[in-house]
Amino acid sequence: MKKIFFSADGNDMTQLHSGFCIRLEELAGEVKGETGIEGLRIDFNFGLRLSVPEGDYHVRISDGEHRQVFFDGDVSGQELVSMEKYAILWQVEVYAGGDCIFAHRFDMTGQRVYFHLGTALGDMLALLPYIRTMEQQLGLQVVVGAEENFQPLIASEFPSWEVADRVPEDTYASFVCGAFQGAPILSPIDTRLMPMEEAGRWLFGWRGKVEPLAFGKTAPRTMKEPYVCIAVQASGIQKCWLRPGGWDEIVQRLREAGYRVLCIDGEREREKDGIRVTMPQGAEDFTGYRPLTERIGLLVHADAFFGVGSGLSWLAHACGTPVVLISGFSLPMTEFSTPGRVINPHVCGGCFNDAGIRAKNGGCPRHGGTARAYECSRKIAPEAVWDAFLRVRRQNRS
Repeated sequence: MKKIFFSADGNDMTQLHSGFCIRLEELAGEVKGETGIEGLRIDFNFGLRLSVPEGDYHVRISDGEHRQVFFDGDVSGQELVSMEKYAILWQVEVYAGGDCIFAHRFDMTGQRVYFHLGTALGDMLALLPYIRTMEQQLGLQVVVGAEENFQPLIASEFPSWEVADRVPEDTYASFVCGAFQGAPILSPIDTRLMPMEEAGRWLFGWRGKVEPLAFGKTAPRTMKEPYVCIAVQASGIQKCWLRPGGWDEIVQRLREAGYRVLCIDGEREREKDGIRVTMPQGAEDFTGYRPLTERIGLLVHADAFFGVGSGLSWLAHACGTPVVLISGFSLPMTEFSTPGRVINPHVCGGCFNDAGIRAKNGGCPRHGGTARAYECSRKIAPEAVWDAFLRVRRQNRS
């Protein structure tokens, strides 16, 4: 059956969009939902999909919230597929001989819904509260597509969720989870322009209150001494704190204050764009790609976590651990709120949130090759990081 792609937002089918659509159609399989009319099937697996048999049919597709018409035309022996893969309050009407023979309004209540979680830990942790809240309040039967390293976390913290590598046959709707930039079919708004904690409202259409995560409530403490965890690495060098000697000074201060300092990065050192980031001197080596459940066991009992704009900072936040988050690459509104946020507002910064540049492509996008390169993090002083730690420690003790 021939597929006809239409766009609610008037997007053109670029090569990039075509690649996304093909991969998601392969993951979703055939249109799954029966309508009671032979050959007419509908589901919302990675967008609206409507399979129409041969005949004299007219289809009207609109937005039940804003009443905007997205498609209005004759269809026969074809499958309509929306380019937009996020939640829209779809209103579908099918006519034959001038009579409406089928009408449906998108509603996930009580339905089986599949969430493809992707590979980015931070993105996943920003969106999981929405999935859990919708499960509780809409009665969703949640199925997730999760990377192998995420699966123990899902089993531990969300035991009611099913894990599957494909969209199950009786699935009503499916979504791709992530922070999407420059690909409007995956998100109606570029996620660089909003707090990541707000992204689920646009991807899943959930407007209600969302409760934060609370991982590791029953994890036993394995160390008697007071300790903190740190993570100095990130997916891009732009996210790292590049102050020469900065991490070494913080570790020394923490040890003098009586703390063990555990470095829980996936890698002990990493070099990119000619810059090497290594585990600080004096830190204990807990690096390696260990199970996330093990990391939670450490984080939930740590007096604080020091990190950058990375997934481990989001994981610490989900454990209720006081977080000192050091970043000039992203604006403070990007990540979760913490009194331990450290940024120098008096230098260039926030290039991640500038939709006019591709800051994740590598290098310093505004001042590369000059003396000002990476000044957003190089000019964050250790004293500012230490003051942030004292703030979160005071708040945690009050």
